[in-house]
Amino acid sequence: MRDFYLLMKPECPLCTLAIQHIHGVPLEDPIALHMVDITTDPALFQEYGALVPVLVRDMDDKELKWPFETEKLQEFLEQ
Repeated sequence: MRDFYLLMKPECPLCTLAIQHIHGVPLEDPIALHMVDITTDPALFQEYGALVPVLVRDMDDKELKWPFETEKLQEFLEQ
């Protein structure tokens, strides 16, 4: 199972949309999606505070920044 991390903030409408979008992508194999609240880590908050949501692929640390286009998101999740 591939692991992904969604960098997000509490009460973030775009983050909620990102989660819904990710869950709506038809995938051949399941993924593990981990939520990372950047407000609990000053370094993450400084780097990503204005950019969330950001999806990070664990195996290579590649990032997909919002807005997630459906085709690019599916490709990103399946690699």
